[in-house]
Amino acid sequence: MKKAVIFDMDGVLIDSEHFYFERRMAFFREKGLVPGSTDLEDYVGKTEKQLWETLVPNDEELRKSLYPDYVIYRELHPIDFTVALRKQVPEVLGNLTSRGILVGLASSSPRNEIDEMLTQCQLTQYFSFVISGEEVQESKPNPAIYLRSIEALDCEGYIAVEDSTFGIAAAKAAGLYTVALKQAFEIDQEAADVRISELSELCHLTENERIFTHRNG
Repeated sequence: MKKAVIFDMDGVLIDSEHFYFERRMAFFREKGLVPGSTDLEDYVGKTEKQLWETLVPNDEELRKSLYPDYVIYRELHPIDFTVALRKQVPEVLGNLTSRGILVGLASSSPRNEIDEMLTQCQLTQYFSFVISGEEVQESKPNPAIYLRSIEALDCEGYIAVEDSTFGIAAAKAAGLYTVALKQAFEIDQEAADVRISELSELCHLTENERIFTHRNG
């Protein structure tokens, strides 16, 4: 059976949520503004558009005026993806691909950030398909990003690896067996089929062919 594992990026391949959260909060402090939420969990797994609707919930004009300034701020305070990368990622990806399992990446993050992460961390060669939230009309929790991945990878069996409530909902709505990577902060992962503490657990988990969601076109 031709199989694939589809990964989310933030919170799964890279431990980035705290960095992104603190960068947004620092930007708002510099502007002398109070964001719509100061709770990290309210931002996990959201697209850029959804994030800014959370940061500035009731003032579209302010949201539009602030965003270009934040883009500049973000460029001046970039994340070092090589530091944020979970240490087990290269080993896990190498293990999966060496066994003939295709690897996909379906992330709500902007495409340029995904490409930068793959380049910095030298992971591009492992991925057969990569898609961002910018490339679908509705991102997670809508299943579109996973349905596109399924179509592109063209396998008979799939597993999704997620962390956020939105991401898990999207994968489950696409009919995928969903593995949730536990986080250092509280987040609702109850809808996942199984939770793991370390990505290395995937290597053993994927030896069980029965857990792969079957697709017959």
